[in-house]
Amino acid sequence: MSTPAEASSKSTDLKEETPGFLERIGVRYYRYLSKKYGTSGLKNVAIDDLPPDNTLTTLASNITAFAAVIGFGIGGLTTFVTIWVEWTYQASMETIPYYLLYGFTLAVMLILEMAVLFWLGLKTVYSLACLSGHNQSNQGVVLPGDDEVPNLLARAALEVPDPVIHYLGIDPLKHLSKSKLLLVTFLYKAKVILSTVLVKFILVRLVGKGEVRLAVSWLGVPITGFWDAFTLYKVAREARLRLFGNKLAEHIVNNLLTDEFIEQLSPKCREGAIRAVATMMVLAQNYHPNMLMLLVKLCNKFKIDQRCEYDNWEDFLALLDQVETHERYFLLDLLCVSAAFDGHLSRLERHHLPEAFKELTDVYMARSEVLTKQLMNGQLHAAKESCTLDFVPG
Repeated sequence: MSTPAEASSKSTDLKEETPGFLERIGVRYYRYLSKKYGTSGLKNVAIDDLPPDNTLTTLASNITAFAAVIGFGIGGLTTFVTIWVEWTYQASMETIPYYLLYGFTLAVMLILEMAVLFWLGLKTVYSLACLSGHNQSNQGVVLPGDDEVPNLLARAALEVPDPVIHYLGIDPLKHLSKSKLLLVTFLYKAKVILSTVLVKFILVRLVGKGEVRLAVSWLGVPITGFWDAFTLYKVAREARLRLFGNKLAEHIVNNLLTDEFIEQLSPKCREGAIRAVATMMVLAQNYHPNMLMLLVKLCNKFKIDQRCEYDNWEDFLALLDQVETHERYFLLDLLCVSAAFDGHLSRLERHHLPEAFKELTDVYMARSEVLTKQLMNGQLHAAKESCTLDFVPG
């Protein structure tokens, strides 16, 4: 097992990036909405005081659907204007004036589209925050690097990547190929262009170039509208996941891991609790704030040795064999919950989790799948019940 000397150079909290311009604008606008609608002075609502899951799910779906419809409309409208300019003036204007007009129109429509999407995304995440009882816009730092809930939601709304934070020296991307990461990022950014090209290719194969030449330019209208709607759907889903993750992390630390409960845990078991979350961050291969949020709250509960290598999977497996049987069940509970905290199970998680769960693999994997679906479907009360931590297997 890793010794303190082997990791003494690791810092507890190393944030490699500062908030970007878009994130700062998003945070300011989020706080402006809180003041405008009078929610900034209200206390956050506990899970038990929120409406039932059916109501939460219905209202969240309505908020998301409204944003998606507006997104489809703005994407289609801005693309329509650009194509209309092309069809109307391309044949009647000289080359240079035409391309100046077309370029100006394209730039204006793109700026308008992005501005409306950013505004709509921020309004959507604010509405979801109010729905889930996150009223306070200045409730304090929840992540290393002075991150607060508005920062998390602004990044979700603007689709800004989360900053790289090596908390306790943990590197969630250490098993992820850099070339693969760049490829995934490129494909995501090029989704609209790739979709348009694919549809054009299919139509050419089906009906021939003559007919396609007349209609293919207008394909950009529904395609752009679809992607803008899908983007806002993803924004709403990610915002809801982050909001629920914050709620569940608070519930786990404040209501489940009470002082009386912690007194029953040996030092090895407390170390194992940190390792359970840290190793899941690595196997999940992302910097999702839900997992980091849970880890930070656990570290605030337990006295930890900052020099240990907490994200080593083999060390965690060895520790499971060193604790008492009932403590092992507690750690497996926490491992199961942590695996679902970012809303999905990665390939590495599915491969390695059975090594820890052993004879209880089917039970714990099923529980993790259920919790994942509950988080993604907006069933906060059901997710709370699935986060049980005790000394009983399963």
